[in-house]
Amino acid sequence: MKSTIKSSDGLIREIEIEIPVDKVDTAFAEVYHKYRTEAKIKGFRPGKAPLTVIKSKFNDAIREDVLQELIGKSYAKAVKEHKLDVASHPSFPSMDLIEGSPFIYVAKIEVMPEIENVNFDGLKLSEMNFEVKDDEVDMVVEYLRKKNAELKSVDRAAEKDDSVVVDLEKLYDPDNVLDGDKFEDFKVDLGSKYTVNEFREALMGTQKGDDKKVQVSYAADYADEKFAGKTIKYMCHVKEIKEHILPEPNDAFAKQLGETETFLELRLKIRDDLKKQKELEQHKHNRDGIRQQILEKNPISIPDAMVKNYLESLAEDFKKNNQPFDEDKIEGEYRSLAERSLAWNILMNRLAEDGKIEVLPLDTENWIKKFAESYKMEPDKAREMLAKTGRIQEIREKILEDKLFDFLFSKATFEPVEGADTAEMKKDITEDK
Repeated sequence: MKSTIKSSDGLIREIEIEIPVDKVDTAFAEVYHKYRTEAKIKGFRPGKAPLTVIKSKFNDAIREDVLQELIGKSYAKAVKEHKLDVASHPSFPSMDLIEGSPFIYVAKIEVMPEIENVNFDGLKLSEMNFEVKDDEVDMVVEYLRKKNAELKSVDRAAEKDDSVVVDLEKLYDPDNVLDGDKFEDFKVDLGSKYTVNEFREALMGTQKGDDKKVQVSYAADYADEKFAGKTIKYMCHVKEIKEHILPEPNDAFAKQLGETETFLELRLKIRDDLKKQKELEQHKHNRDGIRQQILEKNPISIPDAMVKNYLESLAEDFKKNNQPFDEDKIEGEYRSLAERSLAWNILMNRLAEDGKIEVLPLDTENWIKKFAESYKMEPDKAREMLAKTGRIQEIREKILEDKLFDFLFSKATFEPVEGADTAEMKKDITEDK
């Protein structure tokens, strides 16, 4: 057998493989013998049918068996001979199998990108020192007070921090977004920033018994996708105005929440929680920064077959989780994400290999022990459960990535930023609380 790289275009390789005539004839002879021995042909005892009958009756099947035998052995040998790191299943654009002649065929494959080394020089990160300010703690306290407020009916016009209880009647809904025409006892919190503006403006100043028409044009990026970009008109029948009676910020309020005994302890706990939250956000921000810089410093091409597999897997995940998606648009919308994710995995594994970073059995055991402790399980039970769900390999990959980030952080330069506050970290604290 001999093989040559017939063409090389990007990550595409075409290997021309030639198998000598004696190997071809031997393969045919072995397959003929198999069919002659095993085939049941009317009028002939097993193994006694003439070869011409065997060829006539099983010609296509015999040819497929010979192809499978010849390609199965020669393709793998050629890949090894040329030291190709294959990324896709082969296709065979050209093959000509004739008994009594050499068998020449072409195998077309995609290979993994060749990476001489991964450049991680000059990594820079912002060393953000987030101080938890008193007004941030105050914000969480106010949120908790509002969340635990007593709602009391009042006989007056609605004010900005009240809730208005209404019966909604649908007047206009051309896209049939709403299931049903009437909705009773719908509570509108006028003090919440999440309340649709049109409702807040229309119901401010209303009293029990009032009727108000409200037309809402939902934003294109509205959180609930079925409402996004739609226009609906409602009739609001005001049934009740409720005032929020906030609990006093004292020790009794802290005890009511059930986590601390005094109001001072509550504020200290909130401060500590906010600090931990910001540290987590900073760590995530730094990891994202490292990943971005590594990808920019090491541009690589990704095999199309890998991208296709990634997108197919993503579509399956959407289906399993009953998430809406357009199968026809998934490549256009997610291809860039797929390429970046795959590029990072390739570079990460190469970095780990070059830096001799590996996951030891003890690393996995320690991870499982922490997992078991957090879920109050015995380590053996936790290990058994994780193994059954196929997560052990996923855990190893996560540990490897964590080790790699630690290595890259040790190589990065951290630059202090005065009053740093990134967009990624400017999250509404009360939303998480």
